[in-house]
Amino acid sequence: MKNHNAPFAIRFIGFSAREINIFDATFSVEQNREKQYHRLSADSLQEPDLYLVNADDLKALAILADMEPNNLRPALLVGNPDLELPYTTVARPIRWLKLFDALDSLIERRLIMLAKQNPSDMALANSAPDRRRRERLDLDLTDPVEYERMRVQSPQIDRILVIDTQSTFRDDLAMAMAHHVVPVEWVGSAEAAAEVYTSQTISIVLINPQLPNVDPYDLCATIKRQHQDTRIAIVLLADKDFVYDHARAQQAGCDGFLSRHLDQPQILLALGKFLSLRR
Repeated sequence: MKNHNAPFAIRFIGFSAREINIFDATFSVEQNREKQYHRLSADSLQEPDLYLVNADDLKALAILADMEPNNLRPALLVGNPDLELPYTTVARPIRWLKLFDALDSLIERRLIMLAKQNPSDMALANSAPDRRRRERLDLDLTDPVEYERMRVQSPQIDRILVIDTQSTFRDDLAMAMAHHVVPVEWVGSAEAAAEVYTSQTISIVLINPQLPNVDPYDLCATIKRQHQDTRIAIVLLADKDFVYDHARAQQAGCDGFLSRHLDQPQILLALGKFLSLRR
C-alpha cells in the first residue's frame, strides 16, 4: 500500500481544553510511529481523516451522529458510553498504546477503502457538503444573529472569487471547478475584488490573508456587510506561517481557514460545503 507521509487529520468532538492539550502533547512526542496524527483546529475547513469523540458527552455523540461517520471517515470513541453504538471504543482511563492501535486500525481500513475508489469521484463520494448545510444540533434559535443568518438565501448560481496575487492556486482551482461548472474569478487587490463582489453573485470568497496593505478580517467584514441578504462564505487561504485569529475571524463573520497546500480532492471537499457541486 502506498505510504502516507503527512500526519492524519483528526477532528476532536466534545473534549475539554485540558484533554485536548494532553492529546496534542502525546501526538507530538510520538514522531517515530509509522502512522502519525494531528488535531485539526476548530476553524479549519479541512475534512478530517477520522473523528475522535468524547463518548461520555451526550452532546458530542449527537454531533457525531449528524456527521454520519463511515469506513471512509471513521470515528473512535473515548470513554464509557451509556448507549450501545456501532463505533470502535477505547475506555477510560486512556491506555495510549490501545488508543494508537485503534487509530491505526481504523486508518488502515480507510486507506483500503480509498484505494478502491475512483480518484475522479472522490470529491463527490463524501456526503459532507449536504450534511454541513444543515444547522448544528446546538443552534440557539433565541440568538437573533443566528436567526437572521438562517433567513439569508443561498446564491442561485455558484461562483468563486479568489483574492490573491499568486495565480497558481487560482489556476488549479479553476481547472477543478470547471468539471463542476463553477466559474472562478481572480483579483489581486481589495479594490479589484470590490468591483467583482458588488456586481456579481458570489458563493465563496477565498482571501490570501498575507496580502500587503490588506487586513483580511476587515475585508471579510466589509464583504459580509455587502451580502447581508445573500449567503456568502469567506475563507482565508492559510500558509504554514499564518496564525488564524479566531476572535477577530468570528467577529468579522469569517467561515474558517483552509491550507492552500492541501491536495485537490481535499480542497474540493472543503469548498463543497458551500457549493452545490454537480457533474
